Amino acid sequence: MKLKLSILFILLYLCIFNAYGQWDAQISQYWRVKTYYNPSFAGENDLIDNTIFHRTQWVGVDYAPKTSMIIMHMPLEFLGKKHGVGMHVFNEKAGLFSNTATSAQYTYKHQFKKGKTLNIGIQGSFVNIDFDAASIHIPESQYHDREDPAIPTGGEDKAFDMGLGASWVTPNYWVGLSVSHLWEPTFDLDDNHSSFIGRAYYLMGGYNIKLKNPLFVIQPSVFVKSDAITTQVDLTARLEYSKIVSGGIGWRKDDGFIFMLGLKIRNI
Repeated sequence: MKLKLSILFILLYLCIFNAYGQWDAQISQYWRVKTYYNPSFAGENDLIDNTIFHRTQWVGVDYAPKTSMIIMHMPLEFLGKKHGVGMHVFNEKAGLFSNTATSAQYTYKHQFKKGKTLNIGIQGSFVNIDFDAASIHIPESQYHDREDPAIPTGGEDKAFDMGLGASWVTPNYWVGLSVSHLWEPTFDLDDNHSSFIGRAYYLMGGYNIKLKNPLFVIQPSVFVKSDAITTQVDLTARLEYSKIVSGGIGWRKDDGFIFMLGLKIRNI
């Protein structure tokens, strides 16, 4: 069993560093963490907005992916103009890899009549990739040459990254367009293996449909993700009651359905 796992990890390692991989996390509740994908949504609400998120996949499987993040953003005003600031800390462990990013965000807001706002945001991030090759078990009978460059030695590297976004927000609907990993930062993990984060493009939007009973609101939304090679689409429909209880269903192309239920207690 150990031999099979070792070969699997080596193949995954070689594939990752020769293929165009996805860096950003797949989050079904994208409408709740819009600033993670688009910095222009920073300070969208009138209050300080904090989110703690954790996701575990393939429970019970060794080295299964785990994603954690903390997101904070808030509005502020100076020189007679409204702005937004935010930050998030992201960590994902998948196999023998650990990816971490710490980001700071700034948004300029230009207000129009009837509560409409055009937002332009920028994000700067410090990104770290760590590969723990020491956990790979390679029997001596399989590799006589321990200096074979095909065998990863592990390591870590850091880089600076940037993203841009724009959004149009009104009382009834919102839409945002963003690009992350502008210059596709590269990482050298050892003398023979390197990696890079591919540029990604995001388009998201949502609408508030008010019913005859003002306590109920239907909130459909869509999220399109692309790296200019592959494209994925999320469609979501949520029903909110009195801004307290919400529930809905989502669908992700080529993936499946998502069911969700939420409860708001005071401001939590």
